[in-house]
Amino acid sequence: MLKTKLFQAFAALVVVFGLLSAFIGLRIIKDRVVGEAQEQVRLDLGGAWATYNARLHDIETILDLVALKKAVVDAAVDRMWDTADIRERLEVIQRSFHLDFLTIVSPEGNVVFRAAPPHNTGDFRGQNPVVAKALKGKSVFGTVTFSREELVREGDGLGEQAFLALEDTPHARPTAKTEEDRGMALIGAVPIMKGPQLIGVIYAGVLLNRNLELVDRITDLIFKKELYKGTSMGTATIFLGDCRIATTVRLPNGNRAIGTRASKEVADRVLDNGSPWVGRAMVVNDPCLTAYDPIRDVDGKVIGMLYVGRLERPFRDLGRNMMLRYAGLLVFGLAGSLVIAFFMASRLAQPIHALLQAAGKLHRGEPLPPIQNSNSCREIEELVVTFNGMAKVLEERESKLKALNKSYMEMLGFVSHELKSPVAAIMNYLFLLRQHKLGTLTEPQEKAVKNIETSSNRIVEMVRHYLNLSRIENGEFRPVPTRVSVLEDVVKPLLETLESDVAAHRMRVECGIRADTVLRADLNMTREVFENLFSNAIKYGREGAAIVFGAKPADGFIEFSIRNEGPGIPLDKIHAVFQKFTRLEDQQYIRRQKGTGLGLFITQHIVEAHGGKITVESKPQEWVEFCFTLPRFEEKK
Repeated sequence: MLKTKLFQAFAALVVVFGLLSAFIGLRIIKDRVVGEAQEQVRLDLGGAWATYNARLHDIETILDLVALKKAVVDAAVDRMWDTADIRERLEVIQRSFHLDFLTIVSPEGNVVFRAAPPHNTGDFRGQNPVVAKALKGKSVFGTVTFSREELVREGDGLGEQAFLALEDTPHARPTAKTEEDRGMALIGAVPIMKGPQLIGVIYAGVLLNRNLELVDRITDLIFKKELYKGTSMGTATIFLGDCRIATTVRLPNGNRAIGTRASKEVADRVLDNGSPWVGRAMVVNDPCLTAYDPIRDVDGKVIGMLYVGRLERPFRDLGRNMMLRYAGLLVFGLAGSLVIAFFMASRLAQPIHALLQAAGKLHRGEPLPPIQNSNSCREIEELVVTFNGMAKVLEERESKLKALNKSYMEMLGFVSHELKSPVAAIMNYLFLLRQHKLGTLTEPQEKAVKNIETSSNRIVEMVRHYLNLSRIENGEFRPVPTRVSVLEDVVKPLLETLESDVAAHRMRVECGIRADTVLRADLNMTREVFENLFSNAIKYGREGAAIVFGAKPADGFIEFSIRNEGPGIPLDKIHAVFQKFTRLEDQQYIRRQKGTGLGLFITQHIVEAHGGKITVESKPQEWVEFCFTLPRFEEKK
């Protein structure tokens, strides 16, 4: 009997599927636990960065306040740093906010005051990247390295604090170095200003070498002093290069693992490539799930790493418990569950598959016969009936929309075409009037003729754009490629035509297109692209600003750019500039301009019809630049 044969087949399937499910399920549980653990480590690293940056922010706040103090400004103006009052104030600030150094330099970059004993002065600090930027009037905060000589001059004990004897660490990069005497510090520098005049720079910082307070704070905030079987749940470390300079990792003897080094695999990825590293690693004797991020100095150079790690044992034990529970449930429930699931799937799959195929046909616009009901269940039957009704409504609506759009486009093309002759006649008579061929005009008449010419030019533009729109919608917009010399055939005639508009806006045109730039493109379409973009540059450019044309080879194409200075395009609206009938009229960004809203839409279609691409970039209130590619002319061999 069929029922018996199906039962026998289902029984065999249950056995095979049960074993496969056990293997896959247990693997998924393991991967999920490890994945969630790694995600937690990534979040831990984010928390570590928050603590790290919070300490840097503390320095920023302190320096901003100190730089504004009247006593400091007056001392900088008078160059009187040896008074007891100012020295005491700055020394109190350094001690109160646990700064390892607090130094003031003159506008020339020479140290005029140090709060930390032995109060060395006179050395030049303008070569320090943070100080150098502050001497240009910019507040700068970040992480930098110091040589031993620089640390000795900054304060007593800093050179000794930074010194580390390197430990022989397994899996680390081979090195001949036995010690590290550089320091890595959180530092900020703020200009001291008297009105617009720079009168000095104040900088301060915290040495990270042996800075146990910071790594302990990171560990406490993230792991909350939790223990697992007597071991801390996690650790944190700050590296200078691949050397631990501050860490909560403990050696077997209980000492902190300062001076030990990261593995070669981690150092290659983070220090050399500047990329994060997340993975499993042995930290001393405990397997941990770890995450490393590069620490960059103020110039963007990788100088160290920030690390957090969680014990793997809690996650491994959790995964083991979950797998045991899963195995137990699988033994008792798999057979019945799979039989029921298979039975229900066979009943539901047929109508759902039919709906899926019908949806695909509907998406592709293919003819769609009604779906037959399968009597599987009431919900599926209702879904099939609803889908059939929806498909019918959509088919009728699509038919009506196509008919309306075709009628509209035919009318638009007809009207635009019929307007060409009368508009041409108007433009001819306007030319005769402007050239005084029909008699001398009075001043009011000249003004009236000029206004008529402006409106007529708008009509010409509208007719051209609507004709192109009609061709695009009807699928008749196809380029006829020829050899086009861009400079001679397109740009120079365009500059002559729009010369009066450029002059009216007191603009200047910088053309970087060479005479040997040749395209294989439709000449009229190419002219329209350049005219639309150049006209927009004139309309929306700033009075007296520059419009820059550029061109460069781009793998079988020429990439052109047209850039103008001006209000630009708001970043939240830049995605809409190529849409049909779109005109940006927000007074906050650009002045109102009359137009059809079709110029960039048509321009995009022309470029793409040639196989090219067009993009736009803008910096609001400064500039906007359109870049597009057209095929380069290649001589046939």
